[in-house]
Amino acid sequence: MLHSIPTLDDKISNTTDKGLLRAQEILLAAQQIFIEQGYAGLSMRGVANRLNIHLSTVQHYYKNKELLLEALLIYILDDYQQRIAYILQSMPHHSPLERFMAIMDMLLIEIKRPEMYSVFVEIWALAGRLTVAAELIQTLQIREQKELTKLIYGLNPALSYEECKLRALMIATQIHGLMLQLPCKEPFSLVNQQLDAAARASFLRLAMGD
Repeated sequence: MLHSIPTLDDKISNTTDKGLLRAQEILLAAQQIFIEQGYAGLSMRGVANRLNIHLSTVQHYYKNKELLLEALLIYILDDYQQRIAYILQSMPHHSPLERFMAIMDMLLIEIKRPEMYSVFVEIWALAGRLTVAAELIQTLQIREQKELTKLIYGLNPALSYEECKLRALMIATQIHGLMLQLPCKEPFSLVNQQLDAAARASFLRLAMGD
């Protein structure tokens, strides 16, 4: 199932603490190369060279480039989802509107980070060629829609669950589209500030409208 991609912990659950640290170091190095050079520039040897370790060490944890990429994409997705969960958990006594707008603001900030922009644009490009990338995109969409649906229902409980899901999908689609429109080199330009304001207003209308 596309929504049952294993977590990073699932991948290395039988690894020792020392091995877990090494596996995470490898993923972080791979992530940096992925950001800087894209999938074409990512290689097992490149990761080994960046960490000054033997190629065989990288291969011990990730047998080939495809498995390394799969683990990396899972790691990125988990990190992205944990950011959302952290905000929600840190606002237990805030109003549904405050929680909703906090998540919207976080997403608008996230898509401007050069590393996030680079990663997701690369993943979207890979989705047409690699199954694991396509599965990651679909998993991300499912999780995003689920969280946004709950937030919208909290704001507007008169809406049906199906209507909340549809509005959540529209918001997620706008966020992803906005990411592709943002001039990456000037994330905080006046134009982008205006886009942010328009996006926030659109999100709020979708969530609160009858």
